[in-house]
Amino acid sequence: MEVNEYIKIYDNCIDYKTLSVFLKYANTLDFRPAGVGPNNEKDMEIRNTFIYDLNNNKDSLSEAHWHNYVIKTLSNIAKDYSSQIGDVHIKIFEPPQLLKYKEGGFYRRHVDHFTEVPRTLSFIFLLNNDYEGGNLVFKLKKGDLRIEKKPNRIVVWPSNFIYPHIVETVTKGIRYSLVSWAL
Repeated sequence: MEVNEYIKIYDNCIDYKTLSVFLKYANTLDFRPAGVGPNNEKDMEIRNTFIYDLNNNKDSLSEAHWHNYVIKTLSNIAKDYSSQIGDVHIKIFEPPQLLKYKEGGFYRRHVDHFTEVPRTLSFIFLLNNDYEGGNLVFKLKKGDLRIEKKPNRIVVWPSNFIYPHIVETVTKGIRYSLVSWAL
């Protein structure tokens, strides 16, 4: 298989009515600036985005519901991905993170696997497309692979060094996405 064939796209992952309710819920959350360094310090040269950790261990039943719903959705996709690619052994999912890229928001070239956090698979759930810029682009050896922005789309790929990627600068509107990783 070619490297880009390990990047899989899943469309219409949840019911659109549910997606709409989830986006309304996301708009009620208190996002914080995302950290990027080993001590979670913010580096505006690398990443300019806001983040909300979606957990199931808070007092909010709504948050526990959405956490569990997202993990169940990603688990089903991971099973399908594994059946297409070959055995992908997953122990756990990291808690999902909601990302909010305002105008001027971006994430420079990076990979998702670290020695301290040995991620196996990466997931980006694109929630909306009513913004400009903010494209997900894989920087592959054979050239860039641009992912068309489409709401209700989940992109899955190996977290390793072969798959550096960026989120281009948002030039208009707000880009919402949800990310998680399987270990």
